[in-house]
Amino acid sequence: MILIREIDYAEDVSEIIDLIHLGLSEKNTEASFLWKHFENPFGKSLGLLACDKTKIVGVRMFMFWEFKKGDKVVKAVRPVDTIIHPDYRGQGLFKDLTLAGLKKFISKYSLVFNTPNNNSLPGYIKMGWQHYSKELYFNLGIVLPSLNRNISIRKIENNSFNLRDVNLEYDSFRTHISKDFLNWRYRDSNYKIVLININEISVIVIYRIELLKGLKTLILIDYIGDNSVITPSLRKLAKMEKVFLFHYLDNQNIKLMLFKRRGKSVVVYRDDNFKIMEDIQFSSGDLEGRL
Repeated sequence: MILIREIDYAEDVSEIIDLIHLGLSEKNTEASFLWKHFENPFGKSLGLLACDKTKIVGVRMFMFWEFKKGDKVVKAVRPVDTIIHPDYRGQGLFKDLTLAGLKKFISKYSLVFNTPNNNSLPGYIKMGWQHYSKELYFNLGIVLPSLNRNISIRKIENNSFNLRDVNLEYDSFRTHISKDFLNWRYRDSNYKIVLININEISVIVIYRIELLKGLKTLILIDYIGDNSVITPSLRKLAKMEKVFLFHYLDNQNIKLMLFKRRGKSVVVYRDDNFKIMEDIQFSSGDLEGRL
């Protein structure tokens, strides 16, 4: 008989990682799991385990998130990191764990959302999730580097964020940005972070540099601050990094010379108690696979 219980972070993580390695990725480690689920500044993830006696045969984690617009903060939960042992698949454990978690934790959130892959998407739709109605396309575009000497760029090291001069008042709901969140979310050294000053406006840009088909490309992860200066800010960044190709999520007012679509992300949701999903702006960072 399969029993469902809550995770014990002190006892269960090692066995959970062994199970994750059977069906997800060998890149998952105890450290990355604890970073994601135990150290999250939005709150420690709630997790449910399916157990056959003492053996963990299924995991479903419910990760907390927050969105903010003005003074309104909406608490959300993201069902993620689901794995069922190969010997126990086809028994409905994915659905059982998901619905049990949503029922158990319903008082702790006002929105459920996540970014399913093609395999899990049909299951979510059957359980009552809805598609986010806006298309979330990723574009690959060409940017002309800026020669404007009145724009300054300063690199930011982790734990040195200063949000005092950055405008965090948005017209739409966005991830609730704080110093603690940024220090947690972008701790990995693969992320580059800069503070850009233009016309007395300060913005923070978070990005990676990668090779796409052999070409040096700037992957825009997050842009924090006034959207009115996003294009000149990115042009100045292009000059600093000596790069002319940008990969970005096409939901901001980024105006590049030429661009082409390069895939898209799918978001599904339910229990949108405050009806914010038609008034929300995601970043690439919100949709990254590591979350």
